[in-house]
Amino acid sequence: MSTIADKAPAVSADPPLLPSELSAQWRAEAANYAVLRRIAPALRHDVAGLMQPLGMLMMVLQRRMQMPDPDLAAISKNVASVNALTKEATAGCMNAMGWMVTGDDAPTALRTAVNEAIKLLEMEFAATALELVNGIADDQAVAPKNFLHSVLTGALLAFCDQRTAGAALEIKFEAGSRDERPRLKLCMLPGDASKLSAPTEMTRPSRAIDWSDVEAMANSFNVTMARGEGWLTLSLPVTG
Repeated sequence: MSTIADKAPAVSADPPLLPSELSAQWRAEAANYAVLRRIAPALRHDVAGLMQPLGMLMMVLQRRMQMPDPDLAAISKNVASVNALTKEATAGCMNAMGWMVTGDDAPTALRTAVNEAIKLLEMEFAATALELVNGIADDQAVAPKNFLHSVLTGALLAFCDQRTAGAALEIKFEAGSRDERPRLKLCMLPGDASKLSAPTEMTRPSRAIDWSDVEAMANSFNVTMARGEGWLTLSLPVTG
């Protein structure tokens, strides 16, 4: 026989968030959403690029199968190609979906993640003639995937949106010490000041990314952000 206690809702052991904590959480979520809206067109473009050759090959295969005397060897070869392209497209789509999964904290190589971000944001930075340089040589350095997808990508977009056009931005890894965490450093390369010019006015369906957005996302990972003229550092969260 059930009792009133059995029917009572479970009480969470976690204390309720304070208004200030809720405000910080909301700012981080808003910044994450703004970053996602900015990269969504690039993700869509990548997915479409994966699907296009598959669709073209399927059209060729269909025409060959409708011929009066089908070339079975050629059809078999096309089927094998379709299978290979399907696997490639599936992997690419899963990778694109991974940018929208906020809870994936799997350790990810920094060098690989920066290369992916550079490729994803290629069109964004081409519009302002700002070159991205991956200065990370340590293949062993890692950070949580969700941190890199949100905070690092947001920081790169903030440089794109908040600085003048031209020059080059380098992403470097700085190993920590006993008292300091490892960190990422984003800095404008010296000697490029002469290349700076006013950025072209761009019309976007989503808003620009501000430094306060980057800081809000960094705070949600309990890491520190520091910024000066032409540089920004982000301490790296501890990976599981």
